Order: sequence, then C-alpha cells, then structure tokens
Amino acid sequence: MVITPAQHAERKPLTLRFLGALVEQLGAQLYPSATATVAELISNAWDADARCVWVSIPLGEAWAEADVIEVLDDGHGMTRDEAQRRYLLVGRKRRLTDSGKTPRGRLVHGRKGIGKLAAFGTAELLECETIGKGEPVAFRLDYNQIRKKDPGEDCEVEEYVSDGDLRDPDGNILPSGTKVRLSRLKMKRAIPEERFIRSMSRRFATDQTEMQVLINGAPLQRFNMDLEFRYPQDKTPGADVAVDAEGWGNEVIENSANVRWWIGFTHKPLEAEYLRGISILARGKMVQRPFLFERARGATGQLGQEYIVGEVEADWLDIGNDIEDDIIQANRDQLQLEDERIQALIEWGKRRVDWALAQRQIARKVKSINAAKEMVKDHEIQDLVEEFTETEQGILMEIAAKAADVGDPNPEQVREFMREVVTGFKDKAVRQLMERVKVEDEDFQGKFWGLVREFSLIDARKNYSIIKARLETIDRLDSAIKAGAREVPDIHNTIKEFPWLLDPRWSLMGDEIDPRSLNGPHALSTESRQQMDFLFILRPKTPALLDQVLIVEIKRGYMPDGKPRRVSTEEVNRFHGYALAVRQSYATNSMPPSINGLMIANAYTQEADMVRKSLQGVPEVKLEFQTWETVIENTKRLHTGWLEVTRRSIHIEQA
Repeated sequence: MVITPAQHAERKPLTLRFLGALVEQLGAQLYPSATATVAELISNAWDADARCVWVSIPLGEAWAEADVIEVLDDGHGMTRDEAQRRYLLVGRKRRLTDSGKTPRGRLVHGRKGIGKLAAFGTAELLECETIGKGEPVAFRLDYNQIRKKDPGEDCEVEEYVSDGDLRDPDGNILPSGTKVRLSRLKMKRAIPEERFIRSMSRRFATDQTEMQVLINGAPLQRFNMDLEFRYPQDKTPGADVAVDAEGWGNEVIENSANVRWWIGFTHKPLEAEYLRGISILARGKMVQRPFLFERARGATGQLGQEYIVGEVEADWLDIGNDIEDDIIQANRDQLQLEDERIQALIEWGKRRVDWALAQRQIARKVKSINAAKEMVKDHEIQDLVEEFTETEQGILMEIAAKAADVGDPNPEQVREFMREVVTGFKDKAVRQLMERVKVEDEDFQGKFWGLVREFSLIDARKNYSIIKARLETIDRLDSAIKAGAREVPDIHNTIKEFPWLLDPRWSLMGDEIDPRSLNGPHALSTESRQQMDFLFILRPKTPALLDQVLIVEIKRGYMPDGKPRRVSTEEVNRFHGYALAVRQSYATNSMPPSINGLMIANAYTQEADMVRKSLQGVPEVKLEFQTWETVIENTKRLHTGWLEVTRRSIHIEQA
C-alpha cells in the first residue's frame, strides 16, 4: 500500500503515551522492600536540607491492617506550587533544573525524579503534609487508582485539610517540613528490628551533625561491627595509601579517581548475607549493595569471605546531571557493573579484597602461634602430662603446641585433643615405637615420617586426578555452549550427570520437576511447559536437615547462527513463579529453609531484562541471573585453585 503526501498530511501524528501501570514498574518493582522505601524518603529529607528526620515503622512484629509508616523531617518543605512543579512531576531531572546542590550546599541525592514512587513498593496509599514558606498543603496518592489510568490521562491528586501543625515527637511545632504517611501496607511479615537498623546504617554515611536520623526514637548510628582485624588501620598495603584519623585508607586509582576505604573481618562468620561484603557509597549514600567486586570463590581465602565487611567511598560515581553520566541503576543501590567507566574501580577492588584476605591469613597465623605459646602453659595440660618422665613431657608439650597452632586456638579443643594423645601415649607399643624412632639417626627419622606422610597423601593424589578430569569436563561444556548446544537434552543432561558444574556444594534433589507436585499455586498461569529444570539442596550446618533450596533454570546460550538466545518475559516470570511455589511448599516447616533461584542465560529481550532487574532483591526469595560465561569461569577458577593447592601438597611440578 502506497501513502500519498496528501494522505500522509491528513494523518494524526503518532504520540508516545504512558499507562498508569508504569508506576508499578518504576515504584513497586524497583523498590520492593521497606528498607528501600524508607531510604528514599530519608534521601528526600536530605535534599530538603533537613536537620532531623523522624522515622516511625512497626518492627519485630507482623504488620497489621492499621499499621502505618511515617517519615517526618524539618526541611524547607514545599508550597502548593512547588509540590505541583517538583514533587508531583515524575521523571523531573533535578540536577538539570536545580544547581545540583541544596541551599545549604549539600550534594543532592535525587536524580531521575522517580524516587517518590518508592513508597508504592511498600504501601498502597501515600499521604503527604508539607509546609513551605509558611504555606501548608496536604494531598494523597492512591496506588490502585493511579495504575488504572489510561494513556494520556492525568491523575488528579486528592487534596485534604490536615489536622493541624507539623510537630516533632516532643510536640514542638515545625515552621517548615514534610511528613509522609504510608498506609495499606503490602507486606505482612515481621521485619526484624536489628536487620532493618543494620541495613539502614549501611545505606547512609551522613554526618549526624548535618542530619540526624531517628528510627522509632533511637538515633541511627554509622555502620560499625566488632572486628578481629581492620585494614588499612592494622596494616597498609603500601606507601601510596594514606590512613586518616578514622582508620580509612585514602588513595588514587586509575584516571586520578579518589577512593576512601576500609575492609574488616569479624570474629565469627557472618550468617546474615546482607551484612557480608563491601558496600560502595557516594554523596553519603550507598550506591552498591555489599559485594566482593565480583571475586569468584577460590581455594585461597574462601573461608575469609564469610567474615568480610567493608566500605568504599567514591563520590565521583554520582557526578553529572544527565542519563549519559549516570552509572547507578534506577533503584539507586546498584552500580552498572559492566560499564567501562568503573572497570578500574572493580579491578582495584579485586586487588584490595585479595590483599585483605591474604593479610587476614597472616595475622591469624601470628595470633595462633602466640596462642600456642600460651597454651603449653595451660595448667590442665600440665596436669595431664605430669605423670610422665621429663623427656616424655617434652614430647607431649611439643605436640600440644603444634595442636594449638592448627586452626583456631580453642583451649578446650586442645585440652580434649591432649587427653586423647595422653591416652594413646600410655599404650606401651605406641610409646616403644616412638622411642625407637627417636633414637634413630636423622636420615632414618626423615624417611620414616616421610613414609607416614605419603600414606596420608594418598587421598590428595586421588583428588588431584579427579580435579583434572573435572577441568576437562568444564572445557567440554564451555565448547558445547559456544557451539549452540540445545538446552534439552544436551545441556540439561550434562548438568544432570555433573551437577558440580554449577556449584560443588550443591546436592541434586531432582530435575524436570512439576511445580504442581509441590502443592503451590504459583507458576501455573499458562499452559506451556511447567517443569523446573533442577532443584538443589544445601546442608552446610550439621545437624540441620535442610539449610537452602535452590531452583536452577538453564537456557540455551547461543543459537546455531552464533547469536545469543534471548529469554522472554514469560520465561523470567515463570522462573519467579517456580521459586514462589517452592517457597510455599516449605512454608509449613517449623524451620523453613532459605529459597534461592538461579537462572543461567546469556541474553534477554528488552522487556524481560526490565523484569529481571526488578526481581533482583525481591524480599520473598533471592533470585540471581548469571551468564554461562560467568558460571563456567567461576567453576573453572574454583577447580583451578583446588588443583594448585593439591599439586603443592603432593609436590607435583606444574605443567
């Protein structure tokens, strides 16, 4: 069909229109937790030059229908005109329309003009009372009404008359300020108080003298933990790192970018994953959730990663005004880690994490040796060996010192070990054997103990062969993925036969599982294939029956023509539904396991990618999305590390 110029001129112009459901995508899905919602409201108070922010939120108990969240600040507030032009304008680029600084000179947190929608991640009704320049205004936004709006239809805001003046919790009238009240709360489960406070303390690094935040009446303190080691306060990585009075390191990385940092290790493993890792801050606010700079778990320092915490300040990550300058994702708590502008920071972080893990090992070794020296003075151990001769006591005390030098120097564990040693030492045959070895020449003793060591290394040699075979399997899977191997049966059967390819810690519970067998109502909304690819379990904490359940969905990496296979929105939503179905199936357990999901795919459609990003960090289950390249690289790195450790232990020369 050919359109003539005259017909074209008579046509109505095409227009870009927006549905009210866009609020759901920008608010409810980008800010799916109470922590994220409250954090955005605190940021608004910062941008309003508030001196104090009062947060009232129900914690520790399941939320009731009448519960509300209130955030009150004593900032400059808004007039009715300012509320219309600024607050009620979604997508307003504040840093372009303003100077990028508040009247008091603060660097503003707001950027894209969508943070106000964060409230709808937690509540269905937002009520705002504000006073600016002596002019009060009060209005409410109803999430359910907004999301029903047709394209191009304005949303009329309901104004109302507030009960009276804005007052702080002590009853003092605030001359200006804003109170946001959230009701019809969506989540019903209880939020642990300690977790919420800890999470909020990680999100903000503002000086309390500039703005004080009180949560249910208690001042929010800067993030802090009881640490065994803290760097660079305890040791610096080099002369180019300056340590300030607060124990932070200051240095310049590539492109003259400044960073300020500290990395610490706790005394015990951090069970709460939200605490573990290093967060990145800019302008006094977290811009990257705690992570380890994409460092894959290897053999070296693997245990140390369960203890690590830290912070990095890099204000240059949040500079500029327009979208082209922005390297922080829309929800403002994750960096765009693939952006080439921060690769120097990522590489620097990897080096610092590796260095800190190595320093921890050295420091613990020194601490262990010192503890061993004290251990041999232990009165209970001395009492155990007092019946023996002076020569025998020397041998036994030497064993005690060596025992205390292995792992954590726990006194009671060493005492128990020495009780067993003393019992065995009383056996005449054992003692005679040790005495015979003792009187032989040095050459004989070396051969004897070397032979004993060889027997203990039989398992190590066996493991060496197994690991080499596994590395060959990893390479075969990598080649198959790149050659366009099909999801079913090629990749699926390989993972089923070798489940350790995804993670050696996981145990395969089953594959091709129908979610309806779990008695859960989720993931059943379509008539397409309804089978979870794999279900794994993790039982790291004996004697717990079940610690984690992991749902794994795999997708073909590449098509035969070499192009990445793109995952659809339906497939992403179905994966989420599977996780919810598994979660519900364990809900009646007295101690339900944590539910994690992993989708492995190389590409997504544009709409599916938006859904994928919105699902990361949802409160119900932890969902991860990785590429085949990342999975294979991490698995290969882990096995290569194990191979190197095993090789050194059995003295095999590196090929």
